[in-house]
Order: sequence, then C-alpha cells, then structure tokens
Amino acid sequence: MRFLLCGSVTGQGKLRIKELTLAAIGGALYAVVGYVSYLGLTFYGVRFWPAVVVPATFACLYGGLVGGLSAAIGIFISDMITHGNALLSLTVGVTSNFIGFYIVGWLAGAEKYSLKRYLIAVTLGLIVGHLIIGLGLLAWSQAFPLPFKEEVTPLSLDAALLISFVTFAWEIPFALLLVPPIVSVIRKSVR
Repeated sequence: MRFLLCGSVTGQGKLRIKELTLAAIGGALYAVVGYVSYLGLTFYGVRFWPAVVVPATFACLYGGLVGGLSAAIGIFISDMITHGNALLSLTVGVTSNFIGFYIVGWLAGAEKYSLKRYLIAVTLGLIVGHLIIGLGLLAWSQAFPLPFKEEVTPLSLDAALLISFVTFAWEIPFALLLVPPIVSVIRKSVR
C-alpha cells in the first residue's frame, strides 16, 4: 500500500486522495453496473460484461491508475457477489482488469485523450486483459474448478484462446460505441 500512496518506482506521480476516491467510486459503480447488467450469460465462467464502459470512462477521464484501480476494485466486488472465489478473482479477474484499463488510461487518459488514441488504447487494453483472462483460466483450471463448476476440468490452450476471443468480442462493442460519447458529454459539462 505504501507504493500506491507514496508514488511509483521512479518516484513520479503520487496517488492522491482525490485519485483514490475516484478509483473507489469507479469501482463501486463498476460493481453495481456489472451486477445490474449481468444477464446470466457466461462463457467458461466469464460473464457477459457491458459494464466495461465504467472503468474505460474513468481511465479516459482520470488516467491509467484510476482506471486500473476502479476496474480491479469493481471486478473483485462483483466476483465476490457472483461466484465468491477470492483467489480466482485476485489472480485472474483483478489482474486482467487492472492491467487492461491501466493501459487504456496510460495511452488515452486525461490530457492525452482523443478519439483516435482511445480507439487504439481500448482495443489494445482489452486484448491484453482478455489474454490474461484466458491464460489465467488455463493455468487455474489445471488444479482448481472453474467458476460455477464442481470438478477440475483442465482447459486446453485452444479453449483458453477461445475464451479470450469470445469475451473480448462481448465487451469491445460497448467500449467502442458507448465510452466516447459519455467521455465527450462529461468533458463538456465540467468545462
């Protein structure tokens, strides 16, 4: 926690109370929107997830750290409500969400935001995040049951890559179509 509050390894950028507050608000909103928009659709335990718009918006408005932390907080809360496996959430869900949305904010957050930068950043961030999910579930399934399963059923690499592709395809339309107008409206309203 000292790392988060005192700054990065290079000593640049401290996580201020404002950023921590924004990440907590974003995380709570991500969990609520995820819960409300969950339609019961899963693919190998990975949920259909229109809520992706929440951390993508926070990443664009406030940068990578706020976007990544809001995604990590929100997915952990949501995972505890839906499948309750904290270890799986921390190793796969939290990790993939933090890294994916950190990338979005790092490449297109705050002052760097433009539509072109965002489209590239969100595509790259979601690809990386979903590869982490697929490969993380591949590793997990070798020793533990997947969400909503009772027995260990090891996945193949093909299945892991299919999970990455399908879950990416489920989220990218929401991220591409909804986030830019939301960010535009918010940016105009706070000027």
